[in-house]
Amino acid sequence: MTRYTVTGQQWRDLPVPALGELEPTLRLCVVIPARDCQEDLDRTLAALARQSYPAALTEVVVVDDASPVPLTVPELAPAGTRVLRVDEAQEHGSGRARDRGARSTEADVLLFLDADMVVSATHLEAHARWHHLTPHAVVLGRKRFVDFDGITPQDVATAVAGGGLPALLEGRPSKRHGWQEVFVKERGQLSTDVADTFVAVVGADVSVSRELYLRAGGFASLGLRGIVDTEFGYRAFTSGGVVIPDWETDAYHQGARNFTTRGDEIKRERTGLAANLLPIPMFRPQNTGRQWTVPGVHVVVETDGAAPEDVQVTTDSLLASEHTDLVVTLPGAAALPRWLHDYLAADARVAFTEDVPASGYPSPVTARVSAGLELDRAAVGRALEAVREGGGVRAEVAPGRHLTVETTRAVLRRAHATAEGTVPAPVAVSPESLGVVPAVFHVTAQGMIALGEKPAAPAPKAAPAARPVPASARVRRLLGRVRRKLAAGR
Repeated sequence: MTRYTVTGQQWRDLPVPALGELEPTLRLCVVIPARDCQEDLDRTLAALARQSYPAALTEVVVVDDASPVPLTVPELAPAGTRVLRVDEAQEHGSGRARDRGARSTEADVLLFLDADMVVSATHLEAHARWHHLTPHAVVLGRKRFVDFDGITPQDVATAVAGGGLPALLEGRPSKRHGWQEVFVKERGQLSTDVADTFVAVVGADVSVSRELYLRAGGFASLGLRGIVDTEFGYRAFTSGGVVIPDWETDAYHQGARNFTTRGDEIKRERTGLAANLLPIPMFRPQNTGRQWTVPGVHVVVETDGAAPEDVQVTTDSLLASEHTDLVVTLPGAAALPRWLHDYLAADARVAFTEDVPASGYPSPVTARVSAGLELDRAAVGRALEAVREGGGVRAEVAPGRHLTVETTRAVLRRAHATAEGTVPAPVAVSPESLGVVPAVFHVTAQGMIALGEKPAAPAPKAAPAARPVPASARVRRLLGRVRRKLAAGR
């Protein structure tokens, strides 16, 4: 099986098979977070029991998130269905429930589906075909919101098996997931590699490889704050994921979307977490001078073999940047002198580590700079403008001495690339275009490091020239000596 790595968001380059043409080999687990919704769950499982994807490769885990009455597996359910009970209650615990389910399986592909989603017969196949092509896929399903009152699980099973689900729902009020579809359309079906691509990720119908899921850290447990889906989408995307909207994944949400009834409340509740965990301007409109849980830029200073004075001046120039949403990591901590640790100890944006980080994850931008270079205050901002649509830039100041700035998703995609396809290297730019130069510094009389050449020592002061003695003064001095001699001879 050939697996591909694509550049940026160019998912359309993947040779995806048409529905019905996939020769599946990957094991797929459907993870369903559920709480006190047996009736909706029964219809969801009935649809999953009639899938075109092989039952032998399918597993379903229903994560019962502390339902007052424990959920059960109905008769109309896939053979590989099990319930995983979470007893400790938590409001809006879908993230925790999904993570419990995902970590309970060894399946190759994880499809997260809400307990109130009824899907067509080819739904699992539509998701799985992308994962057979690339390990980087984050596949989004398409949904409608429809009233299912009066429809039984047997009605669903019969309709799905015969391809008659649209006919079963005909005439009922329905609505597309409006904001998601508009977002995807405005961004060219997510084919452009831009920083906010992840916003399209919705946990009610999304799939990833198990490898990517674990690398990203899985769904977080954030409680009633309404960003668990978007926050996971951010980390999956930043981990090297390719977000793919597959609009052949027909699915129907049973009833109205929760956000339509509690939208304003959810928006207000999520603002604090969104600003700290989602580092894009959409969620950080006031960003200058701030520090956040997930910094916008993570800079690694290359300290190996460098003089500690070089490390200091480079770090100082980074911390003086006009772009304040950044952190700095200094590897090789044990080899750096105590005075440098003391010098930087009070700045929370600086971290000393032993190992060199593979990337700046979870920050969206990873930068590497050689110790001994000085960045002007606008250098980081200029570099960010250059990588606005993915990829990266590299300014070589001298052989082996550089500033390289890339999206973290490109760094990690490259690190986990398949044999088919590569991630382009950063584009070479001039140091002058970014504002990067070799650092020039000196040591003061007090032992401090200061930028610039050492000031020249002041020239010694010349002795003042002797002033001529006036004639009247010379006559007075002569008369004085004569008087002293006459007085002595008496």
